[in-house]
Amino acid sequence: MNNSWELGSVSGIKLRVHWTFLLLPIWIYFSTIMAGSGIAAAATSVLFVLAIFGCVLLHELGHAMAARQFGIATRDITLLPIGGVASLERIPRKPLQELWIAVAGPLVNVAIATVIFLGLSFSPISVLPAAGHFLGQLGLVNVVLVLFNMIPAFPMDGGRVLRSFLAMFMDYVQATNIAATVGQVCAVGLALLGLFSGNVMLILVAGFVFLAARAENMFVSGQSSGIQFVPQSDSVVDESPKTLSQAEGVWFRDDEAVPASLSVSSVAAWLSSQRRDHCTVVDSGRIIGEITKTQLIAAIYRGLGRLPVGQLVAP
Repeated sequence: MNNSWELGSVSGIKLRVHWTFLLLPIWIYFSTIMAGSGIAAAATSVLFVLAIFGCVLLHELGHAMAARQFGIATRDITLLPIGGVASLERIPRKPLQELWIAVAGPLVNVAIATVIFLGLSFSPISVLPAAGHFLGQLGLVNVVLVLFNMIPAFPMDGGRVLRSFLAMFMDYVQATNIAATVGQVCAVGLALLGLFSGNVMLILVAGFVFLAARAENMFVSGQSSGIQFVPQSDSVVDESPKTLSQAEGVWFRDDEAVPASLSVSSVAAWLSSQRRDHCTVVDSGRIIGEITKTQLIAAIYRGLGRLPVGQLVAP
């Protein structure tokens, strides 16, 4: 992934951290200092954030190890300010396989929370009350991570769990359509919650979830015809012999490179639905660069969601 550093590897899976991740602990540290809490409190806050992302990393490793059982490799795991991304080579079509891969991540958080709470219940936390509070809060965060990830909406794990369960009783494309619709309803609910609570970030997340659910539905529908599809409202031109286009959509190339004319929001939604953190951008059949999900999200926050993605990577 561009602009990321490799931390090492676990079972052959590269662990990376994107440079923007460093902005999070820096912001936490100085915002705590500015609030007048002192250096010790600021250092503790940073340590707590790092501990949370340690749990996120284990969550993504859970997905990766479950996928490996079915012969699906993981290219790398990258930590971003908004969470972690395990870049699986593909998402299996067999319902039980997708179900196991999807729940493996949240099960890791369940295990972490269980170990923490059991450890606190059998240890003399009165001796170190600060440590007990730190671990107790970390356990609660893992519970929240489970609940949030199990929301039945793509790209969260709950969306894939719902789709895999439905696919046991109906066609995969139909199951995806229902799961995507449920996901979009959940997105509307999150948006309303963010609107009434004044939480702008929740509104942005809701918009992203809505796009991701729509992209997943279009992608699977296109695959059923032997072609990969993502939604695109803008008219485009043919990029190469491998790329097809039409008035209401753009078909991805077989090598998963995206046309430069695709909008930023469409590419971001597709990457999220496929658990990918970056992709190659082509113009007239020529590779002009790569784009990361972090760059796409940053562009969306700046109001550039409808901008052709090629303009973000063009020299």
